[in-house]
Amino acid sequence: MKSEPQNYFTDTMNAPSLTDMTVEDLLAKLVSFPSLSTREAELVNWLEDQLKETGLVEVERVDDNLLIHAGSGKPWLLLNSHSDVVPPSPDHQGEPFDPVIRDGRMYGRGTTDAKASSAGMIKAMLNYAANPSASQGRVTFAMTVCEEAYGDQNGMARLRKFWGDQKPDAAIVGEPTLLAPCIAQKGLVVLRLITRGQSGHAARVYGENAIYKMGIALNQLSSINYNNENPYLGPVKITPTTITGGSANNANPEYCEVEVDIRTIPDIPVSQLIHDLNKTVDAEVVIKSDRLISTGTDPDSAIAKAAYSATGKDFFGSPTCSDWVFLSDVPTVKLGPGDSNDSHTKNESIDLQQAKEAENVYGTIIRNYFSELS
Repeated sequence: MKSEPQNYFTDTMNAPSLTDMTVEDLLAKLVSFPSLSTREAELVNWLEDQLKETGLVEVERVDDNLLIHAGSGKPWLLLNSHSDVVPPSPDHQGEPFDPVIRDGRMYGRGTTDAKASSAGMIKAMLNYAANPSASQGRVTFAMTVCEEAYGDQNGMARLRKFWGDQKPDAAIVGEPTLLAPCIAQKGLVVLRLITRGQSGHAARVYGENAIYKMGIALNQLSSINYNNENPYLGPVKITPTTITGGSANNANPEYCEVEVDIRTIPDIPVSQLIHDLNKTVDAEVVIKSDRLISTGTDPDSAIAKAAYSATGKDFFGSPTCSDWVFLSDVPTVKLGPGDSNDSHTKNESIDLQQAKEAENVYGTIIRNYFSELS
């Protein structure tokens, strides 16, 4: 028998202090802010004030990207997750920003992607900062903006520019992975294939037809295969996703365009992919986006070992992108509570037991990482 849903607190004025909050409390609080991409300031303002009141951590703000520092010196370990969420689905079940608990799960936009990761990281940071004797290096938590939107306002991209030549020695990116360590992530290249034909009346013109030409180009595209496979990600995946062409039912089409989604792997450079496309496909190739590169981390690196020993779960690879693309030169593990299949859904939710476990997992990774290097 299912239990009745329990509404969580939504009164932002009467919440307990940050140090007194459980992960569950903090998660509900974060979810209560409708922090859509570019609209995260209200959440960040509240969290900044709360963190300063603890007196435990150094708080820094770069635009609406909030950074929390504990410890000092080297090595420097970065924890990162994002403050923004995608807009609620048109048929979202319940109030998306009024978190509800039912049958051991919390429902609300952002519960899984990725505010549970943020809540666990914040609590782990406060625990680390409260125990100075355990300090063996510097730890930073960065809650960044516009991960869901990418574009020029992406928060992690902004921080990399802000830090200049300085970079973390290792990082954990908080995204839903069921608390299993992800050490490889596919990249994304989006491009257009364009073919052109002769304009004119369909009854009269016998010249080139842009749609027929695109059919040939798509057959050529499907012939591109690589023997290289990444042990965690598998092969490159090339998928035509949209097609447009022609202007009228009685006009010979002079233009046809197909958009192509390519999920890349670290083993095959993007430059090689583009070279092979231009060589194989009889169509104009226009790159729409190629900055979301594929990333991978050596399983023998200190951060990978620390994550494995903290979770006891096998390494895996992810087909989806995250802010890890902006940390491609840093040994990084993607890890967080929640199932990515729940992300962006109309009934987004998270297992509260796993959300609570995240605090301990992140804390253990911090300790294990410094122990690996000592």
